[in-house]
Amino acid sequence: MSGYLIYHPARAVSEFDTAAVYHDHIGGNQDPYVWNKQFLHTYCHITQMKPNVGHINFWVSGDSFPDFSHLYCDLVFVVAEKLYWESANTIDCNETIVDTAEAYNDHYRWSHQHYFKRLRRYTLKADPKRSFQPQDREMKLIDILPFLLEQGMTSDDVHQGLRSGFASKPLQLKPLLSSNLYNWFEQHAPIKLDGVQLQSLRKNNPHLASL
Repeated sequence: MSGYLIYHPARAVSEFDTAAVYHDHIGGNQDPYVWNKQFLHTYCHITQMKPNVGHINFWVSGDSFPDFSHLYCDLVFVVAEKLYWESANTIDCNETIVDTAEAYNDHYRWSHQHYFKRLRRYTLKADPKRSFQPQDREMKLIDILPFLLEQGMTSDDVHQGLRSGFASKPLQLKPLLSSNLYNWFEQHAPIKLDGVQLQSLRKNNPHLASL
């Protein structure tokens, strides 16, 4: 199945006794949202994509943009569900799509920041058994740029593919490359933090709540 490389700003890092977690900043909407059994994606770059169930999306950031020399992956997101909202710009905390009170506070309730006039809004939910945050043995994010070049992509392919003017845009991957990258992480990421672990950390650390 195909997928995307999705470029976003460098992640904040929260350190715990046994883990370091890379996540969106807590000053507003957190997207993708990692503190949930099923990782969530609703807003960031969503209108520039045509995601489907089964897609493998890799969230990445670089040492600088657009002229990055490293490309660090902080989330492997295998799409399990694509759930449309009843109303594009409002959602109640009691609606069935809402996973937890924490997810509502940190993710769902921020739809006003991304107002839709005509489009239908949906949330992507990740497969909790196949999605993870990959890290090396030192709890650092892993640079995937060398792997992409080994797979036949050129530096221009990656840099131009992730760029739209002065901003970034998702780069769609061919099915074989998407699958190969996923399998490479299976072999080369000794640490894989899943949503069950991260949801528990969020519940026990209220300071992670979006402000």
